[in-house]
Amino acid sequence: MFAIVLGMLIVVFGVLFLRLHAFLALFFATLVVAAATSAHSVSESVLLHCTAQVDSISGQQLNLSEVGKDLGAQPGAYYLVGDVAAIAKSTPPLVWIERFEITDDSTTAFFAEELPAAASLTGARLIPHDEYQYAVRLAKTSPINRVANALGETFGKIGLLIAMASIIGQCLLASGAAERIVQGIRQAMGEKWTALAFVVSSFVLAIPVFFDTVFFLMLPLAQAMARKTGRDYLKYVMSIIVGGSLAHSLVPPTPGPLFVATELNVSIGAMAIGGIGVGIWGVIAGYFYMLWANRRWQIPLRLDPPEAAPHESANLDQQRESQLPSFGFSILPVVVPIFLLGMKTVSQTWLSGFDAPWMPFWNSTISFFGDKNIAISLGAVLALLTLLGKPQMTWAGLSKSVQKALSEGGVVVLITCAGGAFGEMIRQTNVGATIAHSLPASVGGTGLLITAFLVTVIIRVIQGSATVAMIAAIGIVVPVATQIGLPFHPVYLALAIGCGSKPLPWMNDSGFWVISRMSGFTEQETLKTFSVLLTIMGVVSFLATLVCAVCFPFV
Repeated sequence: MFAIVLGMLIVVFGVLFLRLHAFLALFFATLVVAAATSAHSVSESVLLHCTAQVDSISGQQLNLSEVGKDLGAQPGAYYLVGDVAAIAKSTPPLVWIERFEITDDSTTAFFAEELPAAASLTGARLIPHDEYQYAVRLAKTSPINRVANALGETFGKIGLLIAMASIIGQCLLASGAAERIVQGIRQAMGEKWTALAFVVSSFVLAIPVFFDTVFFLMLPLAQAMARKTGRDYLKYVMSIIVGGSLAHSLVPPTPGPLFVATELNVSIGAMAIGGIGVGIWGVIAGYFYMLWANRRWQIPLRLDPPEAAPHESANLDQQRESQLPSFGFSILPVVVPIFLLGMKTVSQTWLSGFDAPWMPFWNSTISFFGDKNIAISLGAVLALLTLLGKPQMTWAGLSKSVQKALSEGGVVVLITCAGGAFGEMIRQTNVGATIAHSLPASVGGTGLLITAFLVTVIIRVIQGSATVAMIAAIGIVVPVATQIGLPFHPVYLALAIGCGSKPLPWMNDSGFWVISRMSGFTEQETLKTFSVLLTIMGVVSFLATLVCAVCFPFV
């Protein structure tokens, strides 16, 4: 536990006071945790749920208890380990289990030959051969090699996804497709519902594009509407925040929810559907708070208007609009990946037992195109086509846009991989069993959701970054969840962590200053609008997650 506390302090102190890059802070903390973890804890973390306790040995059978959920109970080679603390120092007896018999209250293992007396180890632990060998190798591995391996494993899970998502976002911005999406939604809903159109537009755009970028893109539209109407500037600014902020923490492929879903083995499609499902309730709550705040505080547009004459500005807007791609083509890079991921999730959840002649072909097709890497890559190809269709676009210009996207995405990949390694080193301390044993018996199910939410909120308030808060929290929560077990689908735990990354943003959050400086709000105005808004949305979305977990567990 000391190693984990020290690692968390390094992350918080490094980001908040030393102003270190998040990657460096996470990397240094990861090394410290790895170096402070004993070999015994490392091996225990591997064997936590794949062993069984030997109660007695009689003839050619073992009577087992405390059977781990990942033991497998399959015929094969098993070790009988008497002293787990000395797992890397000696070779225990190896037996061949022919079969297991499992009843409601007992588990019995049968092997071919009777054990010699020296091997009759009542109280020993039965461990599968492969898991034992892996635990021994990992316990003997140096801290820096364990960190490097964890970095590589995390990159293998999400590196390609983040790179492709960066390409989608950059191409949508450079081609004008993002602007066309905003204009199309606004025109469809009418000028009277401009604020609601901004909410919908920012929510859609924040799925492939970072929230800060969405805010930069849409703020000029909010300022233009405020100049046109002479009022409601706060409403237009907050409408962008209402739509974009929750998608940033709940809907992949943005890094935070993507990483959390990957660590919990939740499909990207399930995370996207769940994030949209609970996020809508937070958006509704935020929308009503936005309307109330706009009536209570009249914050004027303090920024200087553009110097261009009105008719010149209108002509330029008309000329630019004619060069934008169509709405349908613009939104394809966002809709197609979500559709494919969602269809794979629906197929695996509700169509798995459906019997029809065409089902094998359907399953193979949707398994291929619904794979997270394939789906996001198809979105990137469509985004490149929107940019390639831009007037006067050359291959050199296309190459520069891709290079810029990968440069920005590379930084995110480094931070996320460092966070993944940090979480893995925390798991190797075997803290999950320690925390689970110290928690009251009532902490399970919804209690674990509340714990995950509060842990994320605390980390978020201390160090400011929503993404770093999610990355740090998952390393603490996952071992506890593994130890306790979940009575519902793990997507709810991922959503609870995402919701916990929203409340109480203040001066240590870069997004706070982006909103304040770009919109012209004072610090006090930003606190009572932006900070309160995100807190309400995070709490309401979390309450929606709790209700869904109880009513629709999807175990």
